[in-house]
Amino acid sequence: MKIRIKNTLYLFLVMLLAGSCDWLEVSPSNEVNEEDLFAKGSGYRNALNGIYLNMSDNSLYGRNLSYGFIEVLGHQYLPEHLKNTGSYYKTYQFLYDDTDVKSFISAMWSKGYNVIASCNNLIHNISEADAMLFDGVEMEKNMIWGEALALRALMHFELLRMFAPSMEVDDGKAYIPYVDEYPVINTTYYTNAEILKKIEADFKEARRLVAMCDVEQHPEWMQYDVRMRGDGVTTDLPDDVFYAFRGYRMNYYAITAWMARMYMWAKDYDAAFSCSEEVINSTYKDRAYFDFINSAELSKDKKDSKSLIFTISHNNVLTDEYKPFTNNGSENLFLFSKDDIYDEELEKKEDVRGKDEMLTLVTGASYCSRKYLIEEGTIGYDMIPMLRLSELYYIVGEYYARNNQLDKAGAALDVVRHARGLMLALPEPSSLDAFYKEMIKEMRKELIGEGQLYFLYKRLNMKEPFDMDEKNVNFVFEHPENEDI
Repeated sequence: MKIRIKNTLYLFLVMLLAGSCDWLEVSPSNEVNEEDLFAKGSGYRNALNGIYLNMSDNSLYGRNLSYGFIEVLGHQYLPEHLKNTGSYYKTYQFLYDDTDVKSFISAMWSKGYNVIASCNNLIHNISEADAMLFDGVEMEKNMIWGEALALRALMHFELLRMFAPSMEVDDGKAYIPYVDEYPVINTTYYTNAEILKKIEADFKEARRLVAMCDVEQHPEWMQYDVRMRGDGVTTDLPDDVFYAFRGYRMNYYAITAWMARMYMWAKDYDAAFSCSEEVINSTYKDRAYFDFINSAELSKDKKDSKSLIFTISHNNVLTDEYKPFTNNGSENLFLFSKDDIYDEELEKKEDVRGKDEMLTLVTGASYCSRKYLIEEGTIGYDMIPMLRLSELYYIVGEYYARNNQLDKAGAALDVVRHARGLMLALPEPSSLDAFYKEMIKEMRKELIGEGQLYFLYKRLNMKEPFDMDEKNVNFVFEHPENEDI
């Protein structure tokens, strides 16, 4: 597959950018001289690809922040299939003081800030680079620079969502540092509001920079076939593979969608709605950039790559990483009850997400998702979904519900439901709480294995869905002991 071509760009940076044990440094572990690396435009390409590679590490989106730790924490899976003395069961119980759980949290903190350090190193160098170093001149320089800024913002946002309280219960205290220099001279911890302002500023500048490529000069590269498959009409394809596969990169619309997610966290619902609408309504020659696959075809494209706004590629065979958590007899199984998620006969009959083609019965009445059991070489086999179109409809729906436009709120959920085979419209929600009930049901089906349910509960300080005493539900991770400053 052509996707294999882009993976080869990563290999050079594996040793260079992946190996520091210091959470705020990028310490090359081989013979590559940094001055030589950034002497040519290709070095900047490799540095950027190395950042994406590091993000696919199992301590981040390769497992912990997708189908693993964070999904266990969101109680998507049945606890009886988790080893009751093991780390995942303790995670399910919110036992952050346990040594095993601490190891998960420490890895996410360290790897997250290491990614940020890599971004800062790249930003520091490219800000002073001559555009003539790059094959694409100013467009390529801006693209790389913008993506590095966007990834820095993204990673800070994820760390904020983990290590600080939500704005719903914000106490005005400083929780994490925002690191925007390289090398690091000192670190300052900031409040939620201060961090969010810095994230917003980085996202806005990043979007301005990548717009030269994605909006102004080459909007054709954002079409589905080009951005996800490196395929399409010959005249639409870039001559250089580095410019293809924009769906695997922080493109203009990925940044805009991530801003929508960030604004929801910041409780700026108007801005979140505006960003969501911009992406939903984006077109090229009157054809939507982002759409849902036909429900009858979902079993062939289980991650619905058409609706993915941003994905990253796993650095190993993703199926092999996920499979041990679905094999009967393993100590930890990431399983759920089909009856718990698909609780109405109509849904069980018509919702394609609950069909045998999408789920596997593992033991008793417990199922696993096939989302990550895709044969190598098949559509989506390497994709770690980061943000998809359905989430933007949930944001739009919540915006309408908060403004007491409950008919429009239900209609936003129906867009996703109809795309998944449920053609009967939802009854109009009677209240914001009633809307949330329906939205959570949808998210459990649509985003399983993508790590977003826990963050929804946290954003709303919603402890009722957890099958445990609410006083034991803890939404704020403690800083790793060896990382406190």
